[in-house]
Amino acid sequence: MKVNLKRAREINSSQKNANFKISLIFLGMALFFFIIIIRVLYINIVRGEELTRKGLNQLTSTEIVQADRGIIYDRNNKELVVNITKSNVYYNMDFKRGDIYSDKEIKEKKKKVEEDSLAISKVLKVPQDKIKKKMVGDKVVQIVSNVDRDTASALRELKIEKLSLDDVPRRFYPNGNILSKVLGFVTDDGNGQYGLESSYDGIMSGIAGKNISIKANTRMQIPLTDEESYAPKEGQNLILTIDDNIQKFAEEAAERSRTKHNAEEVNIIVQSTKTGEILAMASSLSYDANNPKSPVGDAQKKDWDLLSKDEKVVAWYKNWTNFNVSSQYEPGSTFKLITAAAALEEATTYQLKEYYCPGQIKFFDKVIKCASKNNGTKTMQQAVVESCNITLMKIAEELGPEKFYKYIKAFGFGEKTGIDLPAEAVGSIPNNYKDISEIRLATMSYGHGIAITPIQLINSVSAIANGGDLKVPRVVKRLEDRNRNVLKKFDSVSKRKVVSSETSKKMLDIMYKVVEDGTGKKAKVEGYKIGGKTGTAYIPSKAGGYEDEYISSFIGVAPVDNPEITVLVIVQKPKGDFFAATVATPAAKEVLKNSLEYLGIEKTQPTDYKDKKDEPMLVPNLKNMLVSDAGRELVDLGFKFNTNQNSLFDASIVLKQEPKAGTLAKPGTIIDLYVSNDKEKYMPDLIGKSKEEIELVLKAMDVSYNIKGTGVVLGQSVFAGTKLTTDSKIEFEMSNSEAKIDTKLKDEETASSPKETGNKETDIKNRVKEKDDKLNSKVKKANNSEKIKKFENKDNKTDKSVR
Repeated sequence: MKVNLKRAREINSSQKNANFKISLIFLGMALFFFIIIIRVLYINIVRGEELTRKGLNQLTSTEIVQADRGIIYDRNNKELVVNITKSNVYYNMDFKRGDIYSDKEIKEKKKKVEEDSLAISKVLKVPQDKIKKKMVGDKVVQIVSNVDRDTASALRELKIEKLSLDDVPRRFYPNGNILSKVLGFVTDDGNGQYGLESSYDGIMSGIAGKNISIKANTRMQIPLTDEESYAPKEGQNLILTIDDNIQKFAEEAAERSRTKHNAEEVNIIVQSTKTGEILAMASSLSYDANNPKSPVGDAQKKDWDLLSKDEKVVAWYKNWTNFNVSSQYEPGSTFKLITAAAALEEATTYQLKEYYCPGQIKFFDKVIKCASKNNGTKTMQQAVVESCNITLMKIAEELGPEKFYKYIKAFGFGEKTGIDLPAEAVGSIPNNYKDISEIRLATMSYGHGIAITPIQLINSVSAIANGGDLKVPRVVKRLEDRNRNVLKKFDSVSKRKVVSSETSKKMLDIMYKVVEDGTGKKAKVEGYKIGGKTGTAYIPSKAGGYEDEYISSFIGVAPVDNPEITVLVIVQKPKGDFFAATVATPAAKEVLKNSLEYLGIEKTQPTDYKDKKDEPMLVPNLKNMLVSDAGRELVDLGFKFNTNQNSLFDASIVLKQEPKAGTLAKPGTIIDLYVSNDKEKYMPDLIGKSKEEIELVLKAMDVSYNIKGTGVVLGQSVFAGTKLTTDSKIEFEMSNSEAKIDTKLKDEETASSPKETGNKETDIKNRVKEKDDKLNSKVKKANNSEKIKKFENKDNKTDKSVR
């Protein structure tokens, strides 16, 4: 009985334990479900909206639809910039089927890459190794970008499983490098860089659209879901003031001039005189807008692969910079038009007012020379025609610094013109008239000591020619939509009235005479009255002073009776002949002639005109003359010249010439001058030179010398043409006496008179040479007569200024 009772107690205890455990299990399950219910309620009620939004975002696909960028047309609706479709090529390098590569997959990948790279290289026409270098890693890699439609089709026809192509919109410039510095370019990500692509980037880009849909992981749209589409807004089209035909005239003339004169760069602007619209803006050696990072010019192409990355960046910025708008330079004598117009407007001078030019004057610590060889009394009009520096100094002095500065500002120098191109420079002028010293007033009057931009100069000369209205130059004429509806039109805007119509007429008359009788003769165009002004200026050195390199320029308007176009030509660093009269004016003539005839402007002048100077003339004897004197004499006679040295120094002389002295040659004939350099120095012919002139030469030769007397050089102890050494010492006899100089010149003529040899051909050549020597002697006598009146024994410095 006790055993059963004990057994019963054990069973009862066991049941109680089991019940307790079951209760704990049920209690745990209840707690678990309670927590789940609470969690579900929290997720649905508290975070439901947030998590739903996140889930939809993960399933929602947004595809950007790029807007078509605006097209660029010239003023006659010819396409200058269009949109095309190109393709970027990609290759998927992931060949594994699991988490890691098996040996089989590695072999398969190697074999496939070899086969596919070979096939791709054949289509792209590049070495296979170049393609294989890009096919590395386990991700999608880009093989090449911006392939054309035909190449893309050929790649698709290969049917390579791992190859994919994405079509992308790209800009295309049909004319390549023509007008590229005005147009600019667009990067692969669609951002406009430089030129109009930059300044009108927002207007031409439009507004991108997008497609929004809900897709599963398979990238297929989930059924019964909606798709939202927002159409892109196309960019606006630009219609330019540029005339593609006139642009090509300017481009061809610029490149021809650069090649002919071995210049660093040639820039040409053509502007509508009356409206300020830019008809052409050309730069030689412009980059190809379709490949803006490619080297430009033979010299750059030759050294391109040797340049570092930083050096290439510097080269790119230089290639992309538009000199006509973003760079400044000293204009030289073209600025004399500003000085003359200001003085006429203020009535401090008049066209027939007489001035005296001694040839050169001492001004403080400088000697300023006149570029004109016709010294003596001359009218204000003659001074501009002959490009007389000294007379223009006197005109500026009469005008005074305050009024001169007033017109510098009025003509738009020292400020932006407002042209619709980026990165416009403002130039460099004094802060106010009080900063203009007497010497600076003098040099600024003929375009030195002031820095301007090409667009400022042509805009100001257009104002002089159009009756006095300073316009805002423009490159864009109007904006249109894709249906060619006009959205905005840019009318001609006048900034201010600078000079009166009376002054404008007087200046046009002066500019016409510059071309007819002065330094701009080579800009004449048969049938039209052309007006203009030449300018040749030394290039300022970064170290101070000036380099022995030049900028030659010409600014012209036509027709003078009713100006329609203004043309500016700037030739940078020409080699050999550097005078604007023979370097810049021919290019201007070419652009003027082609443009006037293309525009259908009626000819008003006789077309059977024949210049008397077309007849052959004797080539002068230039041996032992300073190159600067020889070049000036040749230019005045109507010849052109080249030198065998790219870099000249102040004492360079002519050692030999072809054709020889006494040869008959027509104007325009190129005379080749073989000149000395700074390594081998020869004694020049300095007879008739002033003390200041010979000291400049002697300093360059670095020799000892002694000067006896005052006036001009009557004799020199070392014969012209003698090779000099460091031990050479030269003595000069100076004189103020015309009688002594006459006697000296007669002695030279007698000494040079040839004796009969009995050989008919030789005797004729000698007589021709005698005639030429006598002519040179008479010129010396005339020049010396003027010099004697003014030279004193003083120490001077010389300001470099040429016509």
